[in-house]
Amino acid sequence: MLESRLLFWWVLMSQCSVCGQEYGLTHSCAGVAPLITADETAPPPKLRFAPLYYLDEAFKIMTWDDVAVRRASRDNNSLLYGFLILAIGTAIPFGFLVQKSFQLGYPVPWSLMAPRYAQTLAYTLAWIILQVGLSHQLAKLFFDAKGSYLGVMRACMLGQLFRCLIIVPVGGGALVGLGGIAVLMIVFEEVDGIDRMKAFGLAATIGVAFWVASIWWVTGGNHPAIPH
Repeated sequence: MLESRLLFWWVLMSQCSVCGQEYGLTHSCAGVAPLITADETAPPPKLRFAPLYYLDEAFKIMTWDDVAVRRASRDNNSLLYGFLILAIGTAIPFGFLVQKSFQLGYPVPWSLMAPRYAQTLAYTLAWIILQVGLSHQLAKLFFDAKGSYLGVMRACMLGQLFRCLIIVPVGGGALVGLGGIAVLMIVFEEVDGIDRMKAFGLAATIGVAFWVASIWWVTGGNHPAIPH
C-alpha cells in the first residue's frame, strides 16, 4: 500500500516548468510561458534504430516529462518502440511462470505458453487502442480536446514502460494500474490540451472502468489475462 500511496502522490504533484512551484491538480502561474524547443518544431524523424534513446524517452514520459510527451506525440517511431516495450512488459508475468516451473522442477510447457503469450499481447494491444480511442473521443466531446488520436496514441504507446512495475514484489499490480492512469493523464494534458484536473478525472474514470471490464472479461470465460 505504501507504493500505491507514493505513486498517487506522484500523480497529484508536479512542478511548474515556468515558476518552479510544486502543485497538485491546479496551479495559477503568473510567469511567462516557456519557449518551444527546437526539437518540438522540427519535422518528425524517420524510422530509425535508436533503442536506448526511446527507452530514455519512455522513462521520461513515465516520470512526467511534458516535453518528452509532446515529442513522442509527433514521432511515428514511438509506435514501434512502444510496442516493443509493451511486448516486454507483457512477457514479464510469463517469465515469472517459467521461473516458478524451474524452481519446482516442472517442465515448461513452451508449446502452450508461446501461443498464449501471443494471444495475450494481441488482446492487450487491442485493449489499449480501444481505451485510448474512447478516452480521446470523450475528451473531444466534453473538454474540447485539441490533439489528434494518432498523437495521443503515439505518446501512450511509448509510455507503456509503467507495465514493468509489475516486478515490484509487493503492490506491483496496483502500481501498474496507477501508472497507467498517470500516463493517460499527462498525455491528455500535453497532447489534447486538457486542464490537469479534467485530465485526471477522465484518466481515472477510464482506468477504473477498463479495470472492471477486464476483470469481467477474464472471469466471464476462457480469455487471456489482460495486464492492467
